[in-house]
Parts: sequence; C-alpha cells; structure tokens
Amino acid sequence: MPNFKSNRRHFLAGLPAFGFFSVQAAEETPLQDIVFGSCLDTHQHPMLDRTLTLPRDLFLFMGDNIYADKGGIPMMQEKYALLKNSRFFRGLKNKPILATWDDHDFGLNDGGAEYAQKRDAQAEFWNWLDEPVSSPRRKQEGVYQSQTFGPVGKRAQVILLDTRYFRSPMKKVPKDKAMLGGTAVPTDDESTTILGEAQWRWLEKVLQEPAELRIIVSSIQFAPEAHGGESWANFPHEQRRMLKLLNGHKAVILSGDRHWCEFSHHGVFDFTSSSMTQKHPRGTPTLNKHRLIPKTYHLPNVGHLRLDWEAATFTAKVIAEDGEAKITYQAAFTDLLVR
Repeated sequence: MPNFKSNRRHFLAGLPAFGFFSVQAAEETPLQDIVFGSCLDTHQHPMLDRTLTLPRDLFLFMGDNIYADKGGIPMMQEKYALLKNSRFFRGLKNKPILATWDDHDFGLNDGGAEYAQKRDAQAEFWNWLDEPVSSPRRKQEGVYQSQTFGPVGKRAQVILLDTRYFRSPMKKVPKDKAMLGGTAVPTDDESTTILGEAQWRWLEKVLQEPAELRIIVSSIQFAPEAHGGESWANFPHEQRRMLKLLNGHKAVILSGDRHWCEFSHHGVFDFTSSSMTQKHPRGTPTLNKHRLIPKTYHLPNVGHLRLDWEAATFTAKVIAEDGEAKITYQAAFTDLLVR
C-alpha cells in the first residue's frame, strides 16, 4: 500500500506517461545527460538516428514536434501518428521523455490565445503522449508541467512552459520597418501576457518545491534581444517577471524555434537548439548582444546538457549529424544562480 500511494503522488506531480522508469528510480538516480531538440518536419532523418546514440537520461521535445498548422486537427492526428510510430520515437521510449509545444504543433503559425481549436489541439498532444484519460493534465488549460529527478542534494527540477495557450497577440510593424527576423517588436502594453495568470501562479508554486537545479524549457527564446521573430523580448514585462521569479534559484533555460543554435545569457542562461531536421535557409543569425560566444550553428542538431554533480559543473553542447560538438560551453553550478 505505501508503494501505491507513492506512485500515485508522483504521477500527479507529472511523471511522463511513456517514460518507462520507476518512481524509485526518478527519486534515487540523478539526471546526468539531458538531450533536447525542436522543430521536426520529418520523422526520418540522419540527425534523429544520431540522437538515439547519445548518452541520455531524459529527452525533451521543445516544440514544433510536428508541423501541423495547415490542415486542421485531421492533419495533426496524421502527423502525430507518423511520429509516434517512427523508429526515432520508439527508440526514445526506453528512457523518460517530456514534451511541450510551439506554434506548428499548437496548430497556428505564430499563434496564441486566439487559436479557436487550442483545446482540440491539446487533446491530440496528450493523445500522442498516451496521457491517461483520467489525468489532471487533460483537464488543465495548457500543457505546462514539471518533474523533479534525483535524490536530496542532486535534485533537478524540469519545468516545461506553455508559451502558446495563453499568449497575447504580438505587436507588429509593417514589413518595410521589419528587423531581419521579422515584423514582431516589443510591446509596452503590460496587460499582455505569454504565460497567462494561471500558469504564472502554477510556476510560482512549483518553484517553491525543493531542488538544487531548475531546468526550464521555453519553446521560444528567452535571453536574446528582440530580433523580429518570436521571443520573450517582445513582452519585456513578462521577461522581467520571470527573472524576478527566478531570482535566487540556480536555473537554466532551454529553448528552440529559431532553426539555429546559440548560447545566450541575459539574467539567466538560455541554450537554444534548433532544428533537429532542417537547415536554416539564410545561414546567418540575427543580432544578439546577449550571445555568450560568437559561434552559431545552422544545420540539423540537438542539444546535450551534461550535469556533473560531483564536480558541480554543467556542460552544454550542440551535437551535429556526425556526432561532433559544434558549440560547447562549460561552467559551474554556482554560475547558474539568477541574481
């Protein structure tokens, strides 16, 4: 009976439906190798094959896991079925998997709260992940979730945000005034939101749970300066609110969306990995004064985060099809402290 209660409690806290591991393993085994990726426009690609060979305790789908913003819910169902039955997805299922979405799997390009079919899209998202019909996640608005791994002293809390379900429309300018990345610009309207009040309240609550490290997944970039595309910089009041909330925590943000990789820091580390299966057509990044190192990478890739609990260091890498690290950044856990 005690074991049954423990399993139920942790399921409600957010155990992945198809990450085949025990509650005891989640509590006793610290996370060391986290692989993360975004933007899959196909379920068959050499980068996906390479991903399955990487050391991995957890895989994070960070959004645009399918491209189904054209064709409605039937197209979404078809694309999820292809991914779910793919060799890549089946190969991931021997370890925990967590996921959030971005616009193309949400169902509306650059979409947010205005998307009329978001409840139906959420149902298909959870169907893909085999989330039980009785799960509280299916009743919740939005796909945000969290899970803590590891024993006391080596706990990593993984928080996946939903930057779509509640997001206000972006402020945009005419094309002749656009930046290199597009027509989106920062708003000064502080009534707008990315996360929505319900998700903000939830985030405040889960950040009170004990953990030595916080790994936060945002489908869109957090740290880079405004570049015309989607990012937290378009909602600077929400960006400030997040930094205030993270103050005093050792945290890192993992992001996707851009179809290139870069490592940034603006109050908090932001490691961007994108795309798993696509080459960026321009091959050059937008301006980013918060870029940690000048190098960016624009071919198919995944991110790899290594947590060394004994040395109290982390290493973030961009891994390419050939298995080589194209960008590497290493620092101490203490450097993750948000001030």
